[in-house]
Amino acid sequence: MSIRICMTGSSERGVTAYLDALKVCAADLEVSLLLPGQAAGELEAAMAAARGLLVTGGVDIHPREYGRDPAGTEMETVQPERDALERRALRHADSREIPILAICRGMQMLAVHCGGGLLQDIGQLHRDGRLQEEKWRPFHAVEVDPASRLARVLGASRVEVNSRHHQAIDPSRIGSGLSVTARSPLDATIEGVEAPGERFVIGVQWHPENMALGPEATPERAQARALFAAFAEAANSVRG
Repeated sequence: MSIRICMTGSSERGVTAYLDALKVCAADLEVSLLLPGQAAGELEAAMAAARGLLVTGGVDIHPREYGRDPAGTEMETVQPERDALERRALRHADSREIPILAICRGMQMLAVHCGGGLLQDIGQLHRDGRLQEEKWRPFHAVEVDPASRLARVLGASRVEVNSRHHQAIDPSRIGSGLSVTARSPLDATIEGVEAPGERFVIGVQWHPENMALGPEATPERAQARALFAAFAEAANSVRG
């Protein structure tokens, strides 16, 4: 029996890697895409039937979403429609207490949804210009809180990841109900958050969808697949 989840994105083309990763990590998931331009009623109907929400990566969030003027945000690519869509989807997920997995921009939107804010430009240290077929390769290390759910899922307290971003969660405005679970040892940039408690709510700044499709016998691929599998397991535990 398939498990229905909802997944946000900017376009069908933009979520291909996520769909491919889900096929190999959690084949029993059936995905309903939530994209800018869809009617509000479609989102409500999809979220009412969903047992999990995956919030994907993408362009910068408009700074007005966290009460700031532009100061480093790449305003030429912001998508206010997507910001609004993800806000609604996250509210629905919270109202039903279904699992959330938030990736890259998705983790940032999770923080904003919880009342947090972002650092609009942290420079080039975490940016990676490799070709798409090389996106699975680790870029730097991340230290994970050993007591966190994320560490239990990954099976490690230090992992190599493929983060690529120029914005980050503001450590002074993490968001209500979220705890920091991972940081970069390079500069203490927040790389992971989660909600304490039984409910599965995890955000990571890196891209497990690429790492899950990397070469066999690498710990990074196994850890990425474990993250998607844990999300699927949590979704499977949701009843009606």
